[in-house]
Amino acid sequence: MSFLSMAWRYLRFRWLVSLLTISGVAVGVALVCAVLALRHESERALSRDAGLYDLVAGGKGSPLQLVLSSVYHIDSPTGNLPYADFERFQRDPRILWSAPVGLGDNYAGYRIVGTETQFFDLPDRQAKPFFQFAQGRRFEERFEVVLGSQVAQSTRLEIGDTFFGTHGLVEVPGAEVHRDFPYRVCGILAPTGTTQDRAIFGTLASVWEIHETEDRLHYAIQGSALLEGRQERETTAILIRLKTPGLRLWMADEIRKGTDGIATVPINEILRFQRGIIGPAQKALLTVASAVVGVACLTVLITLHQAAERRRRDIAILRSLGANRREVAVLVFTEGLLLTGAGILLGLLLGHGGLALGAGTFRETTGLLLYPWRMPTLELAALGAIGICGAIASLFPAISCYRRTPIDDLHLTE
Repeated sequence: MSFLSMAWRYLRFRWLVSLLTISGVAVGVALVCAVLALRHESERALSRDAGLYDLVAGGKGSPLQLVLSSVYHIDSPTGNLPYADFERFQRDPRILWSAPVGLGDNYAGYRIVGTETQFFDLPDRQAKPFFQFAQGRRFEERFEVVLGSQVAQSTRLEIGDTFFGTHGLVEVPGAEVHRDFPYRVCGILAPTGTTQDRAIFGTLASVWEIHETEDRLHYAIQGSALLEGRQERETTAILIRLKTPGLRLWMADEIRKGTDGIATVPINEILRFQRGIIGPAQKALLTVASAVVGVACLTVLITLHQAAERRRRDIAILRSLGANRREVAVLVFTEGLLLTGAGILLGLLLGHGGLALGAGTFRETTGLLLYPWRMPTLELAALGAIGICGAIASLFPAISCYRRTPIDDLHLTE
């Protein structure tokens, strides 16, 4: 009979203690796997969205808030810029692509983003079209909209369906519904794995018309006269891709000096956000997970030591039947490796399984697509370190058994 089968039989004999030990290791491993995998996937997803644009221009305020509102659709805008600024950017020979963004309404919690048709001409970093249409076409008239893939899946809207937008960036009970301005679906985008999947894209002219009509109505209710002439039209933000990314800081400074707003580099803001907010939280969770793993490895050591103490007679009999010290030590060491290995495998399944269960909610909330079963290099290194810790914890009881003699064991068990 091999050492592996003997160790397995003994662990099965002590199934409750073995199960508790494996569970302790698994909990620590699951926490480590979940934190490291979530860290890697969130950084990858956030960086992919931010990397689509070289600059974001908008009203004065927090640069991070500007990026979160215009790129990720998860915060309030900082203000507005004159639409004339966008027209000026279109004529700038240094700019490869630009598109305005107008916010203000939502449908079922998904933001309605007013923009221009060139928005869908956005190239990725390999100069290939970023947006692909799963169905339909881009908008051509006012109040035609294109749905992100997640919006279409969640709302079950199809080509030709109509709906009404609600005032505000988030769904709030009792909010004003613009029933005089029905939107009609003309296209559905293919999944991109970014926050663009949870947005509704329409014409900027339709956003202007809705809010200008609201303004006229409010003036009429208040009994005030409208100012002569049409008010200057504005845009919430302007997304920009440069022909030469190295010009980003120069252009950002130029925009800050030449307009009433600000310009920021999205990837820089996201990196600061990760280092300043997400990073410390992840480190705290990783510290807790490491402590749990340490306690689990200590549990393996204590379990094996106690088992060895209870098995003095069994070990003495094995030695009397011809088993040498090395073979007894290998048997105890194998039991520790089995406990540690089973805990690592179970923790791996629990950690990534938990991410898989939460991936849908995470995408629904942030629009970011996670790949929960992908294992980053750092996670593999951490699992290797946990395995080494378990092996070291198993080594001490094995050495203790190696030093004993059959006479000592028989004498102590009498």
